[in-house]
Amino acid sequence: MSDTNMTGAATSLTVAVEKSNDPFGPGDLLYWKCEYEKAKEYFQAVLNQPAITLIESARCCNSLGATNAKLQNYEEALDNYHKQLNLLLKLQTSEKITNDIIKCYMSIGKVYCLKQDYVEAINYYNRALGLVLTITSASDLKSTIYKDLANLYTKTQKFDLATKYFTKALEIDQQQLGEDHPKFGQTYANMGAMCCRQENYEQALDYFLKAREIWEKSLTSSHIYVESMNKTIQKVQSKLSMYIS
Repeated sequence: MSDTNMTGAATSLTVAVEKSNDPFGPGDLLYWKCEYEKAKEYFQAVLNQPAITLIESARCCNSLGATNAKLQNYEEALDNYHKQLNLLLKLQTSEKITNDIIKCYMSIGKVYCLKQDYVEAINYYNRALGLVLTITSASDLKSTIYKDLANLYTKTQKFDLATKYFTKALEIDQQQLGEDHPKFGQTYANMGAMCCRQENYEQALDYFLKAREIWEKSLTSSHIYVESMNKTIQKVQSKLSMYIS
């Protein structure tokens, strides 16, 4: 693309941002269409608008962080999320802002997880956990943090801690969700994966069977989760038969 065309495209983008009633909508659409480079360009144009507020800047940094994470630009993503965090900390404290700070810590943790820096990921998730425990109405967020921490502790082979946090998440979800909610299936599937890491295939099979049973009730039998779990169960059963023989 020539410099003239690039300038024209940038100008058109700026005009589109200025005219849009929802300055984030077009960028969000590009993101969900997996057009991440275009989404990044759009959100950057929003961020460069002179009249943008602090809360809008924070929202924009969050979107840029998510987009850069998809592009595997992990250092840029971390920079975006840290800028979002700094902006949120400047705003007057409210439950919504606190929730946004918690989610920002989680987003930073997820990027470190993608970088396979599990120690730093756990560090940020624990910051999120410390904050979420101060909010009485954040059960769903708390459950998500427990599950993500459990998966991180599985990766670092701290299985007692993983089990502890999976159990805490299940306790919350049992109070909030129906007994056959698909989220239970995912938690049991992750617990099965944890047991496989320990080579405890009998317990893993039990969790995988629970996951499949829930998904068969809450999803269709042809759903990709059910089909994938069927293959996982077959593999575990094969391992068990090898041990028995």
